[in-house]
Amino acid sequence: MGLLNFEWIGGQRRAAGTLPLLKVENLSVRLGQRLVLDDVSLDIYVGEQVRITGPNGAGKSTLLNAIMGVVPTTTGRIIFKGEDIGALATHERARLGIRYMRQRDNVLPSLSVRENLALALGKDGYERFQEKFSDWAKDILPQTPAGMLSGGQKQKLAWGMTVLQEPIILLCDEASAGSSEQLLCSTNQSACFVEHN
Repeated sequence: MGLLNFEWIGGQRRAAGTLPLLKVENLSVRLGQRLVLDDVSLDIYVGEQVRITGPNGAGKSTLLNAIMGVVPTTTGRIIFKGEDIGALATHERARLGIRYMRQRDNVLPSLSVRENLALALGKDGYERFQEKFSDWAKDILPQTPAGMLSGGQKQKLAWGMTVLQEPIILLCDEASAGSSEQLLCSTNQSACFVEHN
């Protein structure tokens, strides 16, 4: 289909003889009768940050959902650290170190900020968030219901919940929504895969 474009932020980092951290190989996804992704291939190596662009409906979010196991693939393979993960459930992929920060609905609105962070990180979640993101924590108070946060604050909370789990690879859907994209991609993740219109 050729509608997706991949841009390496800061260039490619591919040492001779190394294997890709994530390999998407001839991936196709059909949702109902519609072919959303057709024969997509991509290699991401440790230390690389990739931005995916394309028009609305090109399959940007579908690609991330397929990598995470949220939607089934029609053909192709997804290989993570040399292992074909196509048969693994979403939670099993998360256990391997793949994290996915969705564009919306990424916090539990009925729970407080502290409770959201505790679910993701354990009892000291808010303290870890406060230490790592002290500027954000000034406006994102522990007892505030997450549903009462602004859109940008929800994104920052979700970002903290995701990054502090120290993923091996981070998939971000519209990472810049409510936050600075430069900040989002400047963490020391093994790889960062950012979807952005």
